[in-house]
Amino acid sequence: MRIIYEPRGAALEYAPLAVSLFRWCAYQCEYCFVPEVTKSPTGKHLEPYVRKDALKLLEKDCKELHAEGDTREVLMSFTTDPYQPIDDVDMLTRKAIGILINYGVPFTVLTKGGKRSERDFDLIGEYADYCRYGTTLTLINPTDINKWEPLAAPTGERTHALSEAYRRGIPTWVSIEPIIDPVQSLALIRETLPYVDEYKIGKMNHLESTFPLEQLRDFVKETKELLDCYGKKYMFKDSMKAYL
Repeated sequence: MRIIYEPRGAALEYAPLAVSLFRWCAYQCEYCFVPEVTKSPTGKHLEPYVRKDALKLLEKDCKELHAEGDTREVLMSFTTDPYQPIDDVDMLTRKAIGILINYGVPFTVLTKGGKRSERDFDLIGEYADYCRYGTTLTLINPTDINKWEPLAAPTGERTHALSEAYRRGIPTWVSIEPIIDPVQSLALIRETLPYVDEYKIGKMNHLESTFPLEQLRDFVKETKELLDCYGKKYMFKDSMKAYL
């Protein structure tokens, strides 16, 4: 495979395969691990750009997966965001979704794009048996959001996109990672219970935690009880095992 790849480490806990159509991300979240793990020459986020021959490479990989009967799910995306301003004109992500659908390759979206991502719900909705829609949720407090996710879509816009996807019959999931404030994380879970099917939960790993880690035990206990009560699927990442 050329552009679809097998993630390693913690990323593998989210999906067996992944694809990134872009390099870098316009949202520049404070907690992002990408500049560190990709050894950015500046140590910071760079201007996003489209990967060379992205769609051509994707079609080759999808054709190969289809021929081999490989039905592993492909995630868009770990190291960037499939719905960011650079995609507004050419709609590369929409074209990529069309390719995935054409070859019957299961896929899932993970984005902080909010309303921007709703434009493709018509396509995803027709393919709902093989596609899931997810977003990252971390904070509710506007001051905290401006600090940690200054350029991403507002939290309310992301939760609206989730509810709209759910209304259209698209399976939904949320990445509660990183946990910046356990109180806000739990509040987001409570708020989204009516329209989210699954939760994946992980702690801060690339920066110092903003709260005493002992608080994670209480958070995990309350979260487990809540999600079990509502019959929701959930996964605590390996980084959370010490607090289970």
